[in-house]
Amino acid sequence: MDNSLKLCIWEEVNGLCLINEYSRFVKYIEAQLAQGQTEEQTADPNYGAGEIYGGRWFKDIYSGQIWRLVAPDFPFKGLW
Repeated sequence: MDNSLKLCIWEEVNGLCLINEYSRFVKYIEAQLAQGQTEEQTADPNYGAGEIYGGRWFKDIYSGQIWRLVAPDFPFKGLW
C-alpha cells in the first residue's frame, strides 16, 4: 500500500487543561512513536518572539504533516 495516500487522522486540540488529560495524550503519542506511526522531530527554528514557545514536535509518517504538543502551563491551556 502506498503510505503517501493515507490521510492524517490527528485533529487539532486547543486546551489540554487537566494534567491527567495531557498525561493520557502523551501516552497516546508515545505509543504511536513505539509503533512507528510517528517520528519525533527537532523544533522548528522559525518559531520566534511573540509565538508560543516549546513543546515536542512530531511527524505523522503517513501524511507527512508536522504537529506540536505543548504542555499546559496556567493560564495557558496547552495545545496539539
